[in-house]
Amino acid sequence: MEKDIVSVHVEATPHIQRVLQMIKAAGAYSCVALNPGTPLGVLDYLWDVVDVVLVMTVNPGFAGQKLVDSTLKKIRDLKKIIRDNKLNIKIEVDGNVSFENATKMANAGADIFVAGTSSIFNQNISLEEGIKKLRKAIMMGLNS
Repeated sequence: MEKDIVSVHVEATPHIQRVLQMIKAAGAYSCVALNPGTPLGVLDYLWDVVDVVLVMTVNPGFAGQKLVDSTLKKIRDLKKIIRDNKLNIKIEVDGNVSFENATKMANAGADIFVAGTSSIFNQNISLEEGIKKLRKAIMMGLNS
C-alpha cells in the first residue's frame, strides 16, 4: 500500500520543520506547500524532511483563478535545485491545472497534478474525457 501525502503550508506554523518531522514519523510522505509569493529559500533547511513540495500556482482560496505565471519559473527553479542536489523530492502543483497549463507545468518539472474545475471537473465534458485529456496534456509537456 502506498503512503499518504500530508501537506502543510509553510505559513501555517512557525515550526514547519517540526511538523514535517512529525508527518514522516507517522509514516506519511511530508509535503510543504508554498504560496505563489513564498520564495524557495524557505526550503533551505527543510530538504532532509521533505518528500514533496506543493507549488501553489494560484493564491489559495477559491476555484477559477488565473494562473500566476511566475509560478512556472518557480517550478523550473525548484526542479533545478532538486536535480543539482540529487534530492528525491517530487513537485506537486495546485491551482488552475487546466489542459493548457498542465502542459506548461509538466514541461517546467511538475510531477503531481491537483486537478479541479479547470480540467477534469469541467462541466462541459465527462469526467472520463477530462482525465484522458489531462493525461494527454501532461504527456505533451513531458515530451516537449
